[in-house]
Parts: sequence; C-alpha cells; structure tokens
Amino acid sequence: MRQKVLVGLSGGIDSAVTAILLKEAGFDVYGAIVEIWEGQENGDTEGKPWYERACCHIPMVEFLCKELLGIPHVTLPRIKAFQDIVVGSFRAGYKSGTTPNPCTVCNAEIKLQSLREWATSQNIPYVATGHYVQKRFSEREGYWGIAEGRDKRKDQSYFLSRVDESILDKAIFPLGSWTKQEVRSFGRKKGLPVDEMVENMEACFLSAKNVPAFLQREIGFREAEKWSVVDGRGLQIGTIPSGLGLTKGQRRGVGVPSAERMYVRKVDVSEKKVLMGTKEEIMDASFEIESPMGPYFSKKMEIPVRVRFRSTMEKISCRPRRDAGKSFDLLVPSDGVTPGQVAVFYDEEGIVVGSGIISGTG
Repeated sequence: MRQKVLVGLSGGIDSAVTAILLKEAGFDVYGAIVEIWEGQENGDTEGKPWYERACCHIPMVEFLCKELLGIPHVTLPRIKAFQDIVVGSFRAGYKSGTTPNPCTVCNAEIKLQSLREWATSQNIPYVATGHYVQKRFSEREGYWGIAEGRDKRKDQSYFLSRVDESILDKAIFPLGSWTKQEVRSFGRKKGLPVDEMVENMEACFLSAKNVPAFLQREIGFREAEKWSVVDGRGLQIGTIPSGLGLTKGQRRGVGVPSAERMYVRKVDVSEKKVLMGTKEEIMDASFEIESPMGPYFSKKMEIPVRVRFRSTMEKISCRPRRDAGKSFDLLVPSDGVTPGQVAVFYDEEGIVVGSGIISGTG
C-alpha cells in the first residue's frame, strides 16, 4: 500500500515540483492550499492594500491539480487566523518599537500547522512543502533537525526555525538537495507553466514591501505627534511624522540630513524618538532572547553553535553566558541584533538546534 502525503501548494513552481517528485517516488499525493486572503484569484498586487495581496493563488493550484498533476486537492480557509495571528503580531511588534518577522510566525502557526492538522484528520501520515531545507540526523548528538538547503541562496531553514518538532518529525522537503535553477528546468520538462507561476516572497501582505504605508493604514499617524530624531550624543537633529515602521540598521527612509552616514539604532515608542548612530555605534557584541525552542534549549546541550539574525546573513559563532541560558556573547560584533527578529542557532553540521525571539542587545 502506497504511503499518503499531503503537499502544501501555493501555485508556485517549488510546491508543484514537490508534488511531481513525490508522485514519481511512489507516494499517494494529495494537495492543499492554505487560504489566507479573500479574493486570491488576482495576482496583480502591485500598489494594492494588504488585504488584496496574495502569496498563494487558488486558481493556479486548481489548474495544476486537475490538468497537470492529477491529484485531489483541498482549500484550507485560514483568513481570520492569518489576520489575527500574523498580521496582528506584525502590527503589534512595530507599535512596540520592535521589528517582527511575519514569515516565521506564518510557517509555524498557520501554514504547516494547518497542513498537519488536516493531514491528521484524514489519516495522512506525511506533510510535504517546497521549502529549500534538508532533514539531517546528528550521529554525535542523536537528534533530527532541519538543515540548510543545498542552494544557499534559497535556503529557508531560518524561516522554519519556529515550527514545532512534532510537525517537522513527519515533514518531507524534497527540494533540499536541489537548486532553484534545477527546479525550474525540471518543471519545464514536466510541462509546468513556469513563467506564469508567481514567486512567493517575504511579507506577502505588504504592498510594494512598504511597511510605513501599511502602518499608516492600519494604525494611523497623527501629525501632531512629531517624533524626534537624535544622534549618538543625544542631540536632536530633526523631526519626522512617526518612527513606526523603522528598524535597526535602516539608513534610508528617515529623511533627516546628517553630516555623517547614520543608521537607526533604536525606535523608542514611549518617548517618540528615533535614536540614530554610526555604523560602529549599531554594532553589538551580545544579545538576549525570549521564547526559546529546540533541542539546544530543551536538552540543555553544550555544543558549539553559530547564530543567524537574518535569513540572508552569514552565521556568527556565539556562546551562552554562564549566568543565563538566554543571553549570548558574539565572537564577532554584528549590526543584526534587532529586537523582534528571530535568532536561529545552528550546530557545526548546519542543523538548526534552536531559535528564540531577540529581546535585547544584552
């Protein structure tokens, strides 16, 4: 009897190729799209408000499943949950002066969670997605975990770092050993409409990736509440309508001239101030986290780890402080320590062993 697997489909090339690979491997494949927007049929999202955008495309999924893949599929409506959990936490994060990471929240609490729940209800043991990650077993330490994909430019291990181990345990990631170029070439050979399939990007609900414009609509800025912009000495160098939407390390978008190149160092919501600093002043040698998860923390592992603060940055060696399990020192200072973002910890084999939400610079 063939093993059943539920493939999370988005209408993109990666998930479609995932379904084809699993069919060819002998699985009994089912498809599912997690619906997070109303009116997802329109893929032209440029300049539209967040509630008209879509990272997933139902009509394309329906076409693929019926005409090309030949598999049954289901739509899992999660519109309210997405707005409450993902968009809500994004809004709340910026209102508090931190920089949230909506994609890690969506993967953990909406997409993979929804796929796992529906698969379980249908007695389907496995869930698969088109993420560029691998599953690897550490012989030395004795644990399974997700690891970096072969295509380092597309590696998505960072974005799956907050997914519960119980979900990852029965997850399959066929594209972990593929490159994006290989996937597109394979899709063309299989007759997929590759050039018509939209590439899903981060923060799918942001029109043109414009955070301030989103917050203007969602929260509103009152002109009477001018924010102060101060330099590293605490001297005011200008004012702006609002600091909401700015993030540490940002240089453009502040709109205040300065004699030297300045970057956002901190957004102080209570004082309505944006603290700026030079490149040297925004570098941190330590950081603190909250909400830790993963075997590194649950098993209190004592192994060398490296940390990544953004999906695209290089990993940096770090070590925990003896007096606290949530405070770390960096061997090399970084400008990536941004409260609200996710710190992802890797072992020496490139396996994700833990993650946490950055709460401070230590």
